[in-house]
Amino acid sequence: MRKIILILILILNLINAACAEQSARLLFIGDIMAHDQQLKAAKNKNGYDFTPQFRRVAPLFKDEFLIGNLETVFAGNKNKLKYSGYPLFNTPDVLIENLKSSLGIDCLTLANNHIFDKGEAGARRTAEVLENSGVSWTGLALDFKDDLGKIIKSIRLNDAILLTTQGLKFALVNLTYGSNLNLKQEDVKLNIISHENIKQAIDNAKNLEPDIIIACFHWGNEYHFKPSAHQKDAADYALKYGADLIIGTHPHVLQPVEIRDADTQSPKAIAWSLGNFVSFQRTLPRERSVILAVEFIKDDLSNKARITRVSAAPLYVIAPGNFKTEVTYAGFDAATISKLDFKNISKNNLTKLKAVGRAVLEFLGAANLNQADEFGFYTLWDASEPDNLPSLNSKRKSPQ
Repeated sequence: MRKIILILILILNLINAACAEQSARLLFIGDIMAHDQQLKAAKNKNGYDFTPQFRRVAPLFKDEFLIGNLETVFAGNKNKLKYSGYPLFNTPDVLIENLKSSLGIDCLTLANNHIFDKGEAGARRTAEVLENSGVSWTGLALDFKDDLGKIIKSIRLNDAILLTTQGLKFALVNLTYGSNLNLKQEDVKLNIISHENIKQAIDNAKNLEPDIIIACFHWGNEYHFKPSAHQKDAADYALKYGADLIIGTHPHVLQPVEIRDADTQSPKAIAWSLGNFVSFQRTLPRERSVILAVEFIKDDLSNKARITRVSAAPLYVIAPGNFKTEVTYAGFDAATISKLDFKNISKNNLTKLKAVGRAVLEFLGAANLNQADEFGFYTLWDASEPDNLPSLNSKRKSPQ
């Protein structure tokens, strides 16, 4: 009898092990910009320091895996080059170190309309700075060579990168509608959105054998709150060929979050635009955005991963004066607020934070504005209630 019980216990343990699940959580932020005013505010006697611009939200990123869009270049300040903001961005290299130390940035997308602001040389140097920093990146095709001119690393057009965190593997591709400067692209080439390129990029992603495929697109019309026909076409095509999650940037304002195939074992999510994470664009509503959190579960029995929850933490970029910008949490969760620094924020801005947070969450269709999770994020969609879609809960036509 005792042997039978031991055998049954062993069988149950094996079944439980086979049914075990792995979970992972990724965070996404929108455009990381550095306008002239931000450069002035960051300047100090030792050089530059951008950490004050996002120090108020730094605790929200602790121990998280973070992906963002770098909408500037690291072209350096030699050979007559100067640091500059819009329309031709060029930012001190220390920004990447500040992003790492304050936010723990893990990956940056480079396929955007500003990557050639300082020519192909500026784009190449940006990739080199990121390579040396240890931050993953994608969106460009180029060769890295040693001092003798021998190719030591080659990045192909429409290539994918593999990101591994919390036991899950994510393949990420990044394409843009184009560039502000029409260059020959002889040394550095840019991943451009087209049906052919999307398919090639996702095929490259599949070759990495990931659990989840993420497509990051720089697309759409600036300052528009709804996705364009071009965005919809690219998204449909990406999902058709195997993307699980689509993250959009470029419009500089928030656009809706959409869930497709919500009632299946393979739900898909599209964040049409995450807006500006940090910038000095002050025109409403360019100064508000979100940190988007996407959660995944992989069932070891089926060996398949799926999206299980999408949530958001609302943000507002305060401009307290002297060209300063401060990315600030705009949620209402008391526990989260107690962990963050709100010192020396004016009464007017504190009032504005609440209004901005409500407008952002109502626009995105948060399920419950009175309930945030342990991280201060508000649910937009949860697989436990698949039919409770953000599009149905949205109460505003814009986030302002």
